[in-house]
Amino acid sequence: QPASTTTMSVALLLGSLPWLVLGPLNVMKVLMNKKSPIAHKIVHEASEKCQSECGIARMWATCFWSAQVFLAAILLMTWLRRRSRPAHTVADLIGIVACAKLCIGCLLIFNYTQKVVREPVAIGGVYEITCALALLKDAMSGGKTGSKRA
Repeated sequence: QPASTTTMSVALLLGSLPWLVLGPLNVMKVLMNKKSPIAHKIVHEASEKCQSECGIARMWATCFWSAQVFLAAILLMTWLRRRSRPAHTVADLIGIVACAKLCIGCLLIFNYTQKVVREPVAIGGVYEITCALALLKDAMSGGKTGSKRA
């Protein structure tokens, strides 16, 4: 396997797996309106209180976490099936997910600068941006770096 294929495989896997675990757990937490035992390390107390007291904040939180799950699933399924799809279709899907991840990463960092969330969320933002850049590189190459095509 060429180095670029291995690198892209790792990037796709790392870009998907955390959200496939964290997403459903956070959706359930928000739907049950339960305070997380580690919330104080992730968000400021005012943010946690706001979410627990505001239905619209919980709605947007469930939308965010659900979107993360679906983006991760799209990315993972694209990677698993990339050899059977036309290169431009793979590149388009990867590009769309990459743009969403770039936007989400920037928003996470922005909310850190506004003191809505704490450092672990900012680190998650950097992680999202890093994954997005790796994915954009693959998408701009036509989806060719992540797999061999005949």
